[in-house]
This record gives sequence, C-alpha cells and structure tokens, in this order.
Amino acid sequence: MIVDVALQQELVGDVAGTAVVVIDVVRATSVIGAALAAGAEGVRPVGSVDEAREVAAAEDALLVGERGGLAPEGFDLGNSPGDFTERVCSGRRVVLTTTNGTRAVERCVGAERLLAASLTNAEVTARSLADAGHARVLLVCAGSGGLLAIDDVAAAGCLMGNLALQAGAEPSDGARTAAAVFDAWKHDLHGLLRRSVSGRKLTEVGLATDLIACARVDAVPVVAELQADGVFRVPA
Repeated sequence: MIVDVALQQELVGDVAGTAVVVIDVVRATSVIGAALAAGAEGVRPVGSVDEAREVAAAEDALLVGERGGLAPEGFDLGNSPGDFTERVCSGRRVVLTTTNGTRAVERCVGAERLLAASLTNAEVTARSLADAGHARVLLVCAGSGGLLAIDDVAAAGCLMGNLALQAGAEPSDGARTAAAVFDAWKHDLHGLLRRSVSGRKLTEVGLATDLIACARVDAVPVVAELQADGVFRVPA
C-alpha cells in the first residue's frame, strides 16, 4: 500500500482507482462520524446552501451545516459534533453542507472508494483500508478557504501512522510531512486545534468548545463510507 496526502483539496487530481479519505477535522468529517455514531441513517453531503434546503425537504431529512461557522437561517443544526445526539439523529437522514468539507467530498467523487475521516475515527478507518488491501490510498485535507489547514494535516498524519502499523504502508513525502506534524502535536491536539486558523475562527464565533470534541482521537469508532447513492453510511 502506498499512501499519499493532498495537503489541500485543490491539489487533488484524477482519483480513479484510488481509495480516498476526505479529512475536515474542524468540523465536517467530525460531524459525519458523530451523526453516524448517533444512529443517523446516513449523511448526504451537498455543496450549496440552496441545494441542501431542497434535498432536505425532498428527503424529510435533518438540514445541517454552516457558513462562516454558523448555521444558515432555517437550518435544524449547525456543524457542532456535540449536537448530533441519538435523540436528534437516530433513524434520520442528515443533509450536510459546509464551507470546505463537503466541497472536498464533491471533488473526490469517482474514487474507487471514498471515506470521511477525522481524528475521532482515524484508527477504525485505517483498519478498514488495511483490511481491504488497497494498493493506493490518498488522504485529502479539505483545508480552509483554499489554504492549508494544519488540523487536517495532523489527522492525515494520524491515519498514516495507523496505516503504517496495520498495513506496512509506504508513505509519500506528503504523508511523511503529515506524520511529522501529528508526532509533534499528538500530546496536545486540542492545543493545535486552538492555534489553527479554523480553530481561531470558531473561537471568534463562540464555538471553541467544539474543538474539544474534534481533538478526541478514536472517540467515535465508526467508518463513514460514501455509498452509490451519494450518502455516507457505516458499511455493512
């Protein structure tokens, strides 16, 4: 297994024949994991606010997401992982739109396999990839507004470490860079998130507590895989 890392989603090219993992620690892929762990039927990522409203109405789904860190008008929930409880999510379809994460998912459609991961489900995601025996894995950092996001890079490094242990994965230079970032901060991931651009933006809008949930490594041990119908679910 060869593992590469796209340090920004804009660096993603042809993904055919590749297993791809999209990473948006703060907060889209953390929310996808949280919703599925809370019993959501599935999470459909969409690009725009207007499309999210239309799809959620058509599917009688929970309408969730953010622009500028906050829930757009009329949304059921924002993009805070802690809000996705069993009481809210169990048995429900979730329609999610975010500034960076759902756009990164759209960019990677067409991959051999497409997963969503974060710090919170890194080990179980790596195990799923290792068990499947993929020849090539691409970890895609969603980034922030077209710029590198160090929180996503650290999560890619966490995944790389797990893949090295579980599958003897061979890292590209990008994967080595991500692993070095994770190793430097693995004992203070919450501190890293607080210092990151994404974390500072959340703090400015009063959502700094979300960073605690996003920094909990392997706290939400569910695999999130995009199915043929465009919905993330826990694979059977």
